[in-house]
Parts: sequence; C-alpha cells; structure tokens
Amino acid sequence: MKFSNKLNFLMNITNTSNKELAEGISVDRSLVSLLRTGKRKTPRNHDHILHMASFFARRCLADFQFYALAEMLEKPELRSGIPEQELSEQLYKWMLGDTPIVEHIFENISQPPSASYVTQGFSSTSLLPTHNRETSFFYGSEGFRESLRHLLCTVQQIDHPCPIYLVSDLNMEWLFEDYQFMKEFSTSLHTIFQKGFTLCHIMPSLNYMNRYVESLRYWLPIYASGQAEVYYYPRLRDNLYRRSTIIFPGYCVQTSTGIGNSPDLITVNSTDPSLVDAYYAQFQHELSLCRPALSSHTDSDELISCFQELLADNSPVIHQVVNPAPFTMPCRYLDTYIREETNPDWKKMWKIIRNDADLFEKKISRSGFIEICPLATPEDIRAGKVLLGTNYKITSAHPAYTPETYAHHLQHILELMDKYENYHFVPITRSEQQDFNLFSSESGLTLLVSNVASSFMLEIRRPELSQACHEYLMRKADLIGYTGIRRSKIRIQIKELIQELLS
Repeated sequence: MKFSNKLNFLMNITNTSNKELAEGISVDRSLVSLLRTGKRKTPRNHDHILHMASFFARRCLADFQFYALAEMLEKPELRSGIPEQELSEQLYKWMLGDTPIVEHIFENISQPPSASYVTQGFSSTSLLPTHNRETSFFYGSEGFRESLRHLLCTVQQIDHPCPIYLVSDLNMEWLFEDYQFMKEFSTSLHTIFQKGFTLCHIMPSLNYMNRYVESLRYWLPIYASGQAEVYYYPRLRDNLYRRSTIIFPGYCVQTSTGIGNSPDLITVNSTDPSLVDAYYAQFQHELSLCRPALSSHTDSDELISCFQELLADNSPVIHQVVNPAPFTMPCRYLDTYIREETNPDWKKMWKIIRNDADLFEKKISRSGFIEICPLATPEDIRAGKVLLGTNYKITSAHPAYTPETYAHHLQHILELMDKYENYHFVPITRSEQQDFNLFSSESGLTLLVSNVASSFMLEIRRPELSQACHEYLMRKADLIGYTGIRRSKIRIQIKELIQELLS
C-alpha cells in the first residue's frame, strides 16, 4: 500500500483535517496535501512519520477505530486499552513500510510473551472458584476468559511442573478483544513456563493465513524457549466446527466448542479425574495422527546435525545471514585455525566449519545456493566488531575479522562465484538485516537461528510455513537481483571493498 493511502486511511478514521495534522506535527499544510495526493512520496525525514504516528495514536479512542486499525494493519491485538506509546510504535512501523509476513511472524522471537507488558498475572487467591462443583460451564468469549482464569489459578497451585497439552482451532479474538486480560494472561503464562512446565501443542489449521499468523506470533516465544513440542495435522479440516482443549494431566481440563467464527463458545472447565483422563487419551490419539511442525534446539550437537542435513540436501537452498557464512571462508584459514587453536571448544567448532565447507562445495556443485548478506563496513571491521565463526559473542576472547581476513574471505566468495554458476552472493544494506538468520531449502527444511543469543535454533518442517519462508527470501533476492548484469555489478562491489580493506 502506498504511503498516501495509509495517510488518508488514518486521517479518515480519526476525522483529521490537513490543517490539524500540519499544526499537530509542526509542518506546512501544503506538505500534508502533497503527501495525501501522492505527489510527495514517503517522507525521507522519518521524524515526520514518527510525529504523525504519535498524533494519530492520541486521536484513536473509539472501538471502531481500533477494529479498523486491527484489520488494516493485520494485527488483531490492536484493541482499546493498548498504551498510546505502543500504538504509536505500531503505526510508525506500518507507515514506514509494509512488513513481509515472515518478518511479521518472527519479529518478537527473542522476547517472552510478557516482555512488552509491565503487569501482574492472575491472582491465585482472588480467582479461586466460587462453587464446589468439579465441572463448570461458561459461555461466550467472556466465559472463555473467565474459565482460563480459573484454569491458570488451579495451575499456579500445582507444586510439581507437568506437561501442558493444547489443541485449538479458535481464532485469537477471545484474547485480543480484552487488552487487560491479554496482559495478565501473557504474564501468567510466562510465569508458568518459568516454573518448568512444558507444552505439547497441535497447531491450528491453515484455512485462514491471518488466523494462523496471529496464533504463531503469540506462541512463538514459548516455542523458542525450548520447552515446547509442536505438531500439525497434515490433512484438511472443515471450517464449521471450532474447538480448543487444554489439558493438565492429573489436574484439570478446559475444552471449548464453537461454530465457525461465532463468538458463542461453550466452555467446560473440570477437575473431574475421569474427564481429565478421557480428554488426555483423546489428545494422545489425535497426536498420533500429527507430524512435527517446529522443534527448538539449544544443544550444539543438534544445531550441527540440522546444518549438515541442510547442506546435504539435494534441493536449492537460500539463506539470509548477518555475516558471510563461515563455511565459505578460505579452507587454508580454517586449517590454520584448527592447527593453532588451543581452546578445545573452539578447535571443535573450527573442525565442524571445515567439514561444513567441504559439504557446502559439494552442494553448490550440484544444486543452487543463494546467500543474502550485508557487507560489513571497513570501520566496523577495523574496530573488531565483525565476529568470526558465529554472529554472537561466545566468550570475551571471541575472534573477530581483521581487514585482511575479511578481504580474503570475500576473495574466496568471488572464486566460488567464478567456479560455480549455482552459487550467488546477494549483498543487502545492514539496516535490512533482522535479529535472526534464516536458512531455507526448496525441499521444505527451514532453520531460523538467533543472532542475538547463542546456541538457539528453530527447525521448521511444516510445509506451508517453510514454503512461506523460502518464498520470502526468494522475493527479496529477486528484488535485488543476482543474475546477469546484476551478478557482474555485485562482483565489482565486492572487489571495491576488498581493495579498500587491503589498501
């Protein structure tokens, strides 16, 4: 969507005139008119956009405005009650430019669900059930939320952490339509996982991509904690019946049913041991029909195994990384590091990278490989800010590139481009780099590696999500260009940087 369309949308739903906006952000009224008509493109001065976002955030007060924003920004969590500063940040990002669906999903991966909230979770004393029945019934979205309060209240009193079993086809409207509940629920959930509870989750179907994205974004930080096993049902489900079941074996169960997108949910919350056992058995049967969707890895051996599987894959691979991949380094350097390294952990890492380099060259001799990567600045390289081997600092003695080693790495990349037409290097600007490195094969294996925390990886095997990641990277590479004349220009750009580093 063009900037002018976004600006007109915000001005219309807030009933703002050109004069009011101009005065509100201290610019000439003619500039607002030019921006609205599209005669002026997105302002180069991003402070103007920042002030606009703050201005519109202050004028969004009614429920209809938040519903319109949630629909337009494709962020259903935008509801009345959201802090003005947070709304302003969301509007700023949207006005600045559309966020691709993959970045939209993974943008908060390094944050726990409660990271953006300063609040307390549900009180375990004030929310005890007010009745003595073992099974209770609740109705509608409000009833669903009330049942969850009782459920989490019960869980907070469990002394020994246990697995949580969850399957849900409901949209997240029950959560997003009550902002205060969302904050408290997020905090309580995060607290539970901090106590050592684990999650076994059957993901929702992909009948509606937006519903799937909103669910995935919410649960992804928990998936990334390493305390979750995630599965999906590979066959089609209908769009008529919706349900949600949460089971704490031996303690309690909550199950809800609804029709389509209707808010008329019927929820049952029970501590009846027979009912809990029955739903647990039913969940296990459904789980037997599912396949792994996501796996999180923090163990270094597991990370190595995933990378080696990717490099051994016969299908084309594309990845986006913050620094040139270590397996494209000159082998003579890797051999030197192995020979001279005294730290056993580092010696092991260099041997692994050396083995990966051999696997990589075999791979690009038979299938395509596209590497999307920003080129470091000479200033950062000379300052020792560009790390060798990994993108995050493991120890205080973590080795960094020197201008010479970085230049020789780039020279080896040029040699690979000369030798293998299948290998492409696609430089991007440093500002385009995300907080994660993404590797995706055409065959359906995707690896998401954090570059802000050591030894963390998400292994994605759900075909639809892996395909979305692969397509996201391919579109980025296609937009920049990497074949024909563009390949020649990339080579010139790399040579110019090498010359500057060695001069």
